[in-house]
Amino acid sequence: MRDRYLNMPFNGLAVPAALLVWVTFATENAAAQEADPPAPTAPDRSRVLYVDIPVPFEPGTDPEMPAPPRPAIPEDDPQYQVQVANLSDYSQSVAETEFNGGVWDQGLVEDLTALGQLQQDLGNHPEAVQIFDRAMHVSRINEGLHALDQIPVVEMMIDSYRALADWQQVDLYENYLYYIQQKAYGSNDPRLIPVLDQLGQWNIEAFTIGHGEPLGLRLSTAQILFSAAVRMVGIHFDKDDRVVSFSRNLARTAYLDKQYPEYVTELDRPEYRSAQDRMRDLYQGRRANSARGYRVGAEALTEVIRFYEQSSDDPYLLAEAIADLADWELIFDRRQLGLDLYAEAWAVLADQPDSEELQQRLFGQVLSVPTFAELPTNLLMGSTDSQERPGLRYDYADVVLDLTQYGAPRNVMVISEGTEDNARQLDQLRRVVRSMTFRPMIVDGQAQESEGHHFRYRYWY
Repeated sequence: MRDRYLNMPFNGLAVPAALLVWVTFATENAAAQEADPPAPTAPDRSRVLYVDIPVPFEPGTDPEMPAPPRPAIPEDDPQYQVQVANLSDYSQSVAETEFNGGVWDQGLVEDLTALGQLQQDLGNHPEAVQIFDRAMHVSRINEGLHALDQIPVVEMMIDSYRALADWQQVDLYENYLYYIQQKAYGSNDPRLIPVLDQLGQWNIEAFTIGHGEPLGLRLSTAQILFSAAVRMVGIHFDKDDRVVSFSRNLARTAYLDKQYPEYVTELDRPEYRSAQDRMRDLYQGRRANSARGYRVGAEALTEVIRFYEQSSDDPYLLAEAIADLADWELIFDRRQLGLDLYAEAWAVLADQPDSEELQQRLFGQVLSVPTFAELPTNLLMGSTDSQERPGLRYDYADVVLDLTQYGAPRNVMVISEGTEDNARQLDQLRRVVRSMTFRPMIVDGQAQESEGHHFRYRYWY
């Protein structure tokens, strides 16, 4: 019964219809969360799963790497003991409300939400999920199945499921948030814009961690959602800088299309085409642009340039947007167009009083591209699903390489010390680096060959 509701389609997405089996559903969730966790296994150093965005550095210096994500330790919070003491107060408040008004009293929503949030802050996510589930059920009993009042509770529940790495439940409730708001506002209401963005972001995240079948549908769905967000901002708002973030997110999905073409081909199956068509028809009409890859990204990045041309007095932002499009052209081997765009970006800054400083800021360091992606490279899609992800380990490796004027790496060498344990991983990392594209050195507006660039990579296994 549960699987039937989890897989029920709504406009091309797997969402609950009315969640008529909510109590049974919650009971099954609680039972699953109480099961003993799997025994830890030794890390597999025969392969690399993720490669993070590399950080450039000068020889002889120690680059500052972005801190890897770390789980919060509630006991380290100075307020931890106070929060523990507050548990009894919140629990007493819930009990009093139940005694005075019954188990379905509307006042319980606020009390349960506060209690669940406290459990969440303390890191007790299974308990928090059960409490949020009950708060949502009380809200639905009092306000209706699709009441918008339950949104804050659902969002906090998603946070706890994410902390538990329960991606199936995160997916379910992300789609549920979209479902109730789309039902309340309709498909073209501006209040739906942040909802489209949030669901698009989740679909990119789900693709990156390898969650969901088919994975290609994640990218297709994200593209439609971000395209709809860009279109709706243009209709309802004037010169809104959200166009920039939505357009760059759209280009991110197109870049993932480029990186993982094998998942895109899955979408040619009739059942997936119909799912995409329903979603596309909802937001874009039957003549919607279904192009993928290069054209989607190029059009999205051109939209960013157009925004800065019309709405910004900052020449650096415009030049940066043009450079992003130049990077895009190199990624897709449209080399001359890319070089022409670098020259155009350089020229935008040339007339500024601080032109040399701005040009150095934009082009003084070669970078892996696209610079806006901020995405790890997943080398074994699907391997990080479910409970495997929290157990990942990471290590670092320094790489030196030369670049052609078109941003292609040459003479790639891993200069970190190799061991018997990491030899295969470093060889795999070297192959990844060879396949990357970099923004070349730009001197007087012209791309140049260059040598001896150092990068530090963090790789996960």
